[in-house]
Amino acid sequence: MKHSPEFNDIIMSLDELISACGQERQWVIELIEENIIEYDVPEREQFTGYQLTTVRRASRLSRDFEASVPAIGLILELLAEVEQLRQLKRQLDMQAPVIEINIEHLK
Repeated sequence: MKHSPEFNDIIMSLDELISACGQERQWVIELIEENIIEYDVPEREQFTGYQLTTVRRASRLSRDFEASVPAIGLILELLAEVEQLRQLKRQLDMQAPVIEINIEHLK
């Protein structure tokens, strides 16, 4: 395992990724085939810490919910969309003006 100077992230081989996530090789290959984890240069089989995080998250979903690999892909996609919506909501909340109304004058 080494550190990437461009991304300030760790770089690991497929075998290191499999070892770090504690899953079977074929299961990790299925994640790659389903595009749950992607990498730019398949021949080099190099993965980042971000991809390790994704595999570990997928592993927890598999264990906790007995989810299949395709189901894990869908769950992770939906979780990413929920997080994007939450970020958008936070941004909108910060931009929204606060309007104060004195109720006493309305009576």
